[in-house]
Amino acid sequence: MTTPGYPPYNGAPQPPKRGLGPGPIIAIVVVGVLVLAGIAVGAIVLFSSSGSPSDVDGKYAATALPTCDDVAARVGDLPPKSSDTKLEGSPGRLCTFTDATAGTSVRLDLEISTVARQRTAFDTVASTGAYELDPALQLGEKAAWGLAPSGQMCELVVLDSNATFKVGVDTPDATRSDTQTCKDRATAIARTLYDLLQPR
Repeated sequence: MTTPGYPPYNGAPQPPKRGLGPGPIIAIVVVGVLVLAGIAVGAIVLFSSSGSPSDVDGKYAATALPTCDDVAARVGDLPPKSSDTKLEGSPGRLCTFTDATAGTSVRLDLEISTVARQRTAFDTVASTGAYELDPALQLGEKAAWGLAPSGQMCELVVLDSNATFKVGVDTPDATRSDTQTCKDRATAIARTLYDLLQPR
């Protein structure tokens, strides 16, 4: 007699159903972890290499950057150094020299990356009107002044191959109309930085 819903019982024991043992399961898990780890490592290498210093090309690809102290020693009449910071992600340096008593300061901003990146960045800024090109200034490939320079504040940016550097001069006590004096000082500092930067 059979019970509805159940297979007929013939008295012989049924063999147990076999599933995957622990060995194959562990192997599958290990392979999966290794594949995911390989993908993660590949992604890290891909993204970290996209902006690394090893990607630097151009004239200054192997140039040792001058320090803020190097620039100060060559220029000779800068205020005391108040900050010295290396850029992250690409070779470069930010220097600030400040005379708190007089309120004067000089800022240097140097970055080295690739020729394409520097030229694109320079041309973009110049095209927006943030800087005005100065074809008469023979320094690097291109040079431009920040908007509305005066005797109290002026900023010069220079592009040369894969390097861009800015020199900003603030002299609050100077006569506003004496723009040329501020420009002459910024230009002299920029030429010193340019000379220090040249590959030897």
